[in-house]
Amino acid sequence: MGDLTFTERMLVKYAGERAVEAPLTLGQINTLEWLGDDTRAGLYRMMEWAVTVPDGTTLDDVAETLAVLVERHESLRTSCVTGDSARQRVSGSGQVAVDVYETAAGAGSPIDPVEVTDLISALQARPVDDVGDPMLRAAVAVRDGAIRLVLIACSHLAVDCESLAVVVRQFNWLIRHPAERRAGPLTHQPVDQAAAEHSPRGRRRAEASLRYWGQHMSRMPQSVYAMPRPTGGGEREVRHDYAVPGAASGEGDPLGCWLDSPALRLALPHIAARTQTTLPMVLSAAFCAVLAWRTGSTDLVFASLANNRIGRNLHDYVGTLAQDTLLAVDAGTTSFDELIRRAGSGTLRAAMHGLYDVKLLQSLQSEIGDRRGVLFQRDCACNINLFDFDGETRPAGPPEAARDALARTALRWHVPPYFRVLLLLRVIDSDGEPLLGLTTGHADLVPAAEIESLLLGIDRLLAAAATGDVDLRRMTEITGLTPVTRGPEWQRVDGCWIELPEVQRLVDDAVRVPARVIAVPDDDGRPVLTAYITAGGPVRTPREAHDACMSLLTGRYTAMAPARYVICAGPPGDPDDPAAWRRRPVLAEGDGREEQR
Repeated sequence: MGDLTFTERMLVKYAGERAVEAPLTLGQINTLEWLGDDTRAGLYRMMEWAVTVPDGTTLDDVAETLAVLVERHESLRTSCVTGDSARQRVSGSGQVAVDVYETAAGAGSPIDPVEVTDLISALQARPVDDVGDPMLRAAVAVRDGAIRLVLIACSHLAVDCESLAVVVRQFNWLIRHPAERRAGPLTHQPVDQAAAEHSPRGRRRAEASLRYWGQHMSRMPQSVYAMPRPTGGGEREVRHDYAVPGAASGEGDPLGCWLDSPALRLALPHIAARTQTTLPMVLSAAFCAVLAWRTGSTDLVFASLANNRIGRNLHDYVGTLAQDTLLAVDAGTTSFDELIRRAGSGTLRAAMHGLYDVKLLQSLQSEIGDRRGVLFQRDCACNINLFDFDGETRPAGPPEAARDALARTALRWHVPPYFRVLLLLRVIDSDGEPLLGLTTGHADLVPAAEIESLLLGIDRLLAAAATGDVDLRRMTEITGLTPVTRGPEWQRVDGCWIELPEVQRLVDDAVRVPARVIAVPDDDGRPVLTAYITAGGPVRTPREAHDACMSLLTGRYTAMAPARYVICAGPPGDPDDPAAWRRRPVLAEGDGREEQR
C-alpha cells in the first residue's frame, strides 16, 4: 500500500430503468444470514476482481462502463431491508464511488500480484460513506496518466462468484466497444427471481431441497474428516522447500495452500474425455478418492456449492444465487473411472437441491442434530468455480506428459481470513486454467504436512489417471498417502467416527460434576453412548444434560452428544469403574430428547 497514493474519489452517476421493491430472494436471505445485518464492513462482505484495460483507456471510459453495468443489473443498486418485513429495494438512481490512486509501479511494466493485493487493501481500508452505493465500488491504479489496473468490488449481497464473472466479462467487452455502452432491455433480475421462487413451482423446488437435505443429514457423519489430533512426532516429513506462514500455527489459526500443477492441467482433459464427464466432476472425484483413502470412510457426504443457474434466463444473471448443497458419493469402488461417474451423478443430484430457505434448513438441521446428538458444522466442503469450463476442453499434450510434469508442481502457501471450515477444497479459474487449493480454519488439526500430502495425493492420482483407469487399492503406491490409524478409543457410532475421550471431555465441560461416558452395545452389538452423571450439578434432567452437551459441540469434530443420560445419586468410590457407575441409585434417566415426566 506504500506504493499507492490516493488522488481523488470519482462519483459515477447512474439512472436505472425502474425503482421497485419486492420480497427477498432465497439467495439474498442466505447471504444475509451468514453476513449479518451489517452489510458494509467485515470479512467477506465484498468480492474483488482485478482487470487490465487497453492502452488509451481513460477514467471517463471506466466511469461510463460502470454506469452502464449498474443500470443493466439491478442487483448492483439493490439494498436489503431486514426485520419483520424484509424486502429488497432497487434504487432508480444514485452514484458509485471510484477511488483513484497514483502508483509507483514502472510505467509499462507487467502487473505484479502485489499491486493487486495493495489495491484491494487500499480499497478495503477506505470507508464507504453515504455518497457512494455500497453494493458496487471500484478502484483504479494510474501511472503517469495511464491506467494500469481497475479493481471491481461487489457486495456478496449483490453477486456470487459466477455473477461477478458475468460483470467482469461484460466490463471487459464494454470497455473495448464504446458504441455498445447501453444498458439494453431488462433481463432476468432479482425481483423476477423472487417472483419465480414464490411461485408454486419455485416453492416445490425449495421443499424438495429440504427433503434431500433431511435424507442425507439423517445418516451423514458429523465430520467427514474426523482424524486423530496431530502430534509433533506424527507429522510426515515435508517434501518441498517452502515457508509456511508463521501466523498459522496455533489453535483456530487458518492456513491455505494453492497447488500450481502443470501435471493436473495436462491430465484433466484426458480424464474427462475418457469418462465423458466434466473437469469439475473429475476434480470432485479426486477429492473423494483422497478423502476416502486417508480417512477410511467410503460413505462421503459433505457440503458443496450449487450455482443454481438452471435455466437459460439465469445464464448471465447477476445476483446472489449460489448456496450450499450436499454432495453424497459412495466411494466404495476400486476403479477411479467409476468413482468419477459416481461423483458426476452425485454432483447432478446435489445441483438440483441447492435452492432453499436457509432459515427452514437451519431449523431442520437443529431438529435432526438434536435427535442424533450431532452438529452440522460444514467441516468439509468443496467449492469449484470454473467459469470457463462449460464446454469441451482439448488436451494440451499426450497423456504421458502429465506424469513427466509432476516435477514442476509448486505449492503456494497463504494465510486466509479466519473461517470455521476444517477442510475446504477450492478450485478457481486462473487465467483460463484450473487452480486447486486446500484451506483449513484449524491449522492445529490440519497442519501444513497434512495439507501438502492431500494436495500432492490429488496431483499424483490425476497424473496417473491421465493414461487410463487407476486401481484405487494402489493409492499409497501411487500417491504416497497412507490411511489413518485409529486406536481403541475410537468408536463408530451412528455413522460417525468419535473418540471416547473427546466425548468424555464434552460431557465433563457440559455437566461440571463427576460423570462417566460408557459405550454400551445395543441388541445388535452397535455401541450406544451412555453418560452417567452425578446429581447436584447445574443439570438436573437428561434433557438439560443433552442441551448442555449440544451447546458445546461447535469445533469438536470427533465428539457427539450421548444417546442416553443417567442421573445418579452421587459418584461411585472409583469413578473410573464403569460397573460401579451402573450400580449407583438412579434418580432420572432417558435420552434427553424429550421433556422428562
